[in-house]
Amino acid sequence: MMRDFLTMYERLEELLLNKLPEYITQWNKENSDLFKFELKQFTNQCMNPGIEKFPYFALTFIEKEQGKKHRIIDTINYKFNFEFFYEKDDIPAYEKTICYQQIICQMLHEDDFEYWLNFEVPKLTQRKFELLVHVEW
Repeated sequence: MMRDFLTMYERLEELLLNKLPEYITQWNKENSDLFKFELKQFTNQCMNPGIEKFPYFALTFIEKEQGKKHRIIDTINYKFNFEFFYEKDDIPAYEKTICYQQIICQMLHEDDFEYWLNFEVPKLTQRKFELLVHVEW
């Protein structure tokens, strides 16, 4: 199970640092008129930065829990927490967080990595959201 986790974490890190900028650029092209703001690119060089230039995010692994028994298939749920740090401006943090969360979920849906077949966002707040990934074994 640890190998599964490391594979998943490394893939997530690769996507967030290398693919996410393209998704943010695309979002800005398609949505900035509608939302009346552009999303800024993250300044992250790594997943859990120290003090960085804004905006940046931290990704932490919260917990792994046994899923409900579903007939023969066992599931393990891996929970990740995204926390966003923004510069002060006129755009409510919650609006930015929702947009970034939707972009990240779209990116995972479009990635053909097996672990992204079944995930959800059980919790979303002002500057955070949880990503719950269900892995069958």
